[in-house]
Amino acid sequence: MKYLTILLFTLLSLLGANAQEEAQVGKEGQTTSPANYELNRLLSGDIQNTPRLTISLLTCEPSNSQIYTAWGHTAVRVQDPVLGIDIVFNYGIFSFDELGKFIYKFVKGETDYMLGVGTYQRSKREAAHKNAYLYEQELNLTDAEKVKILNALYENAKPENRYYRYNFFFDNCATRPRVLIEESMDSEINYPESTNQRTYREIIHELLKDMKWYTLGIDLCMGSPTDEVVTGKDILFLPVELMNSFDKSTKANGEAFVKSKEIIYTPINQEEEKDFASCIPPIVASWILLFLILIHTFFYSTWGKGDKWFDALLFGVAGLVGFAIFLLSFFSEHPCTFPNFNLLWINPLQLIFAFSLISKKGEEWKRKFHLLNLGLICVTLLLGWTVQRFNPCCIPLMLCLALRSLHWVKPNFFNLRQKKANQI
Repeated sequence: MKYLTILLFTLLSLLGANAQEEAQVGKEGQTTSPANYELNRLLSGDIQNTPRLTISLLTCEPSNSQIYTAWGHTAVRVQDPVLGIDIVFNYGIFSFDELGKFIYKFVKGETDYMLGVGTYQRSKREAAHKNAYLYEQELNLTDAEKVKILNALYENAKPENRYYRYNFFFDNCATRPRVLIEESMDSEINYPESTNQRTYREIIHELLKDMKWYTLGIDLCMGSPTDEVVTGKDILFLPVELMNSFDKSTKANGEAFVKSKEIIYTPINQEEEKDFASCIPPIVASWILLFLILIHTFFYSTWGKGDKWFDALLFGVAGLVGFAIFLLSFFSEHPCTFPNFNLLWINPLQLIFAFSLISKKGEEWKRKFHLLNLGLICVTLLLGWTVQRFNPCCIPLMLCLALRSLHWVKPNFFNLRQKKANQI
């Protein structure tokens, strides 16, 4: 169950957004939060008097405070100093109100996020809570472009429009504002040419360099498309990449797209708390597990003791994880989960074998299963790396399963007493 928990939380980490309270929606389609009241007041005023209006991009850098903060965050700030209005549009809102329904929809890849409207001060408090840099880029916009952006944000914030189907790589809190701004411009934005050579998986590893257990879970869930190099504007799904790209972008007339940039919040130095799991990297834990299984196998084979419950536990856990990967790969809308060649060595068949141990019948079927299991693991070890990059922890974990399968195929292979007798 431990590995299932890791899988669930690592998948939830791909949501990569800020869990915030939802604003209450009124009957007339207006939200009743203070920020939405300010928005309604702004739009009911002289919207054509836009020189005083500023529109900025807020970017929160990645931090290690929580798994969901490891990706960073993007929001849009709208400010009218004359009216005293300062609001932030945030495409990173999701709700856990109905947890069972949320998890079911998440596994299917049908996670709906929403655009929320909050106060600027709240955004600063969230950056302080994450202890991460918060940047603001005031955009160089014409009056007409400001009106278009504001109207588009207002339209998106309506209750009937604010929900959207979230996609970690292609439709998230950073891509939504970018596309909205692009569509509101009078001319195209000239982005700098991308020099990125990293794959999606390498980017995830880079951002989760201090969260190895989560990296393992994500590597198990993500398939071979994750190993494609991120090209062109696709790299702008990352908030920090979007911010850096805006810094170097220009308008059609040659003017810089960013009028000014400043640091809103600077993180303070503080000692990070480490839990027990972070003290034992998964690669170390995986090799220790292999060593313990090797000792166990030699001991039980040598002394002729039955250990079917050990195999039921080992292959049961592996089968449950494989079943979760199977569902994500074949029945989910999540991007980059199919094809997933992890299913060659960890799959639902192992769960069926675990249940079969309850019965003493079917010994020949069990032996054939382990022959197949050994073959699939060998194929994965020899050829799998050519089609998909596997987490380094997968090698000892594959060997754990292969070791037990070999024990079923050749029971005396690990019997030291038998080997000693044969030598005599």
